[in-house]
Amino acid sequence: MSTPTPTPTPRDRERGADRARAARSTMWSAVENGGLALVSFGSLVIYARFLGPAEFGLFSIVLALVELLDVLVSMLFHDALVQKKDVTDRHFDTAFTASMLLAFVLFAACVCVAPTFAGLVHNGQAARVLSWTALRFPFTALGAIIVARQRRELAFKVLAIRSLVGRISGAVLGIGLVALGAGVWGLVVQQVAIAGAASLVLWLGADKRPRLSFGWRELRELIGFGVYAVGALFLNFAVKRVFTIVAGVMLGNELAGFLNIGFRAVDVLWAIAATAVGQVGLPVLARLQSDPTRFRSAYRSALEFTCLLLYPCFCGIALVAPLVVELLFGARWLASAPYVAVLALLALVQAPRLLMTPALTALGRPREPLAGLAVELLIVVGLLLTVGAHTLRWAVGIWVIREIASVPVMTVLVRRATGVGIGTHLRAAAGPLLSSACMSAALLAIRRVLPAAMPVAARLAVMAPLGAAIFLGAAWSFDRTAMKRLLDFVASVVRRPSVLPPAEPRAALESK
Repeated sequence: MSTPTPTPTPRDRERGADRARAARSTMWSAVENGGLALVSFGSLVIYARFLGPAEFGLFSIVLALVELLDVLVSMLFHDALVQKKDVTDRHFDTAFTASMLLAFVLFAACVCVAPTFAGLVHNGQAARVLSWTALRFPFTALGAIIVARQRRELAFKVLAIRSLVGRISGAVLGIGLVALGAGVWGLVVQQVAIAGAASLVLWLGADKRPRLSFGWRELRELIGFGVYAVGALFLNFAVKRVFTIVAGVMLGNELAGFLNIGFRAVDVLWAIAATAVGQVGLPVLARLQSDPTRFRSAYRSALEFTCLLLYPCFCGIALVAPLVVELLFGARWLASAPYVAVLALLALVQAPRLLMTPALTALGRPREPLAGLAVELLIVVGLLLTVGAHTLRWAVGIWVIREIASVPVMTVLVRRATGVGIGTHLRAAAGPLLSSACMSAALLAIRRVLPAAMPVAARLAVMAPLGAAIFLGAAWSFDRTAMKRLLDFVASVVRRPSVLPPAEPRAALESK
């Protein structure tokens, strides 16, 4: 006699709907960030064929400063608007007005300090490059608050379309100008066009648009949370951007260009993961902040998924770094290959950390990640000022030390806030790490038996699918349960969620 299938309770249905919604949000965030990564990487490959290391180095220093300040414009109120339980249109209008004012202040400040900045980097052209690139701030402010509203509602499909339109428009303009001989100005136009096109798409397609209206009470309610949340993000951005600026000044424009290629070759793929986890992790975990058990369960599952997805990708990049650099950027960029490998292997430490800041922010503790980020910034600045970064080896070494030193600080903060300790993080990483080690050993053996005369593209075409197959087989052997959970989560992306019958609304069912 067969056992009857139990009737789902309203709580079961709610969990199923939340799971499916989170899965589809993850899918659209991955589509957005994957598309952005492909466009960015394609643009980078083309630019590397037209521009030299010195031009890349100059723009990387300018862009580091602009991106750092742009965080204040795009994110000052973002997390507060997403996390706050009771938010009104007045809150969104106040945040929009304040963001626009801040954008124009920062633009004016960049124009004023541009000559001094040019003297610092020993390049007179840097003044005009900085001033024009800073036009990105007002365009970012136009769409920043709409982005927060749509992320609060998990409307990632619209955001994905908006981001892709902006990035593609900027890439087309930038590549076209570079091909015509515009040099570094093609990169400047690309950055401004990306922000302008993305905000235009959002503004035209939004159901609700913010207005120029202001309320002091609403500002006080948002700014308290927002300052700490953006402070953590600003410090996170500051670590890398300050490193890029200071190391770029010490290395000179040409070596800074090689360093920039090394970072960007890894960052393009890393952006898919880091941005998707942050964008989806915050709103999903924020919905579970009042249920500690479900919160910890969701956090542990996300840790497993993150390591399973990222470890094989970045270990693979590290193994084939010289082949990738030569194929994509050309032989003149091969000096970057060893540093691409080192930066890719840092994902073994970075991946388990991806959810830490979103988790703390979702629990209403946005100031706590500041401790770990402050440690990172102090290490970077301290080592740059004492040891210096006069060679690429020293520069990358400082970056690795910074990453490893911050892990214990963030782990302690997460354990104190959630009860999820170092043991959980290590168990989540163990299976993917062992599977990646098996994959790496097999790929090293395969690389040795491939003919030396075999073209680079052909070698990669052989090694990539074999590596993926070996990793999946090893992961299934080491932790079948985690793989099944991952497959179930992926399946929920395309599975329609259960819905409550219209005749009995959720409140009525819960009262039974």
